[in-house]
Amino acid sequence: MNLEQIKRKKAIYETWFIIFIIITALSFILFMTNPLLMIGFIIGGLGASAMTGMLKKLSNHFKNVYVREVLDKLIPGCKYEPERGLESSYVYDSKILKREDRYHSEDYLEGYISGKHFISADVHLRDVRRSGKSTTVVTVFQGRFFEIEFNKKFENDVYIMPNRTLLFGLFEGMKRVELEYIVFNQTFDVFSKDQHSAFYLLKPRFMEKLLEFSNIAKRTMFGFRAKKVMIALDTRVDSFDLKMFKDIDTQFFDEIKKEVKLIEDLIELIS
Repeated sequence: MNLEQIKRKKAIYETWFIIFIIITALSFILFMTNPLLMIGFIIGGLGASAMTGMLKKLSNHFKNVYVREVLDKLIPGCKYEPERGLESSYVYDSKILKREDRYHSEDYLEGYISGKHFISADVHLRDVRRSGKSTTVVTVFQGRFFEIEFNKKFENDVYIMPNRTLLFGLFEGMKRVELEYIVFNQTFDVFSKDQHSAFYLLKPRFMEKLLEFSNIAKRTMFGFRAKKVMIALDTRVDSFDLKMFKDIDTQFFDEIKKEVKLIEDLIELIS
């Protein structure tokens, strides 16, 4: 099934979804005049649910065939597992993302960028907020998480977070490091036990490259620990899923290309 066939099938599911919703709504409205219309309400609800399930299956096919092919061209030899994600304990251990009430991860990607091994996945964090009888679920982070392995060890841990991030003791025992780059200070807060380690890592060209990530994400978090670099990009986008009534926008592949290019540049500056 090529991309055009996927688009046509998606449009068919969306049309039937609308039809079933209309049947459900009309049956509910007219139920008082004819109780038998409850059958229409049930059929409409089941039909709409079935279309949602069929779209999910189509989305999985889209990922397994089309997305996999594009990713393999972008990152030759990569391993892509759409239904697999990263364990919550693994992501939270990075310290660049705070534990939330609800955690979901999928679209696992693994391979090599500029000779460095990396793993990545979509991560969705949501906070459940209760006030009296009402409950609200708020998205706190939605985007991609990267971990890249290096041959050399960073002298001390360095964490770079967006300004005014609520840390809740994540970096206990560390100091906030003030840098001479004013624009960088206005965008990020830097934490490390030893400010010398932060100064050694954050050269002007390196800071400029970190600032470029702000062009592709609402918020960006970085962690440099041992031999690993962790990056969390809060794009508020579910990278590869098909959504009801949303066009199949292959522009997200361009966004992935930008992410990979920025990571390549970071690797070059660190190595």
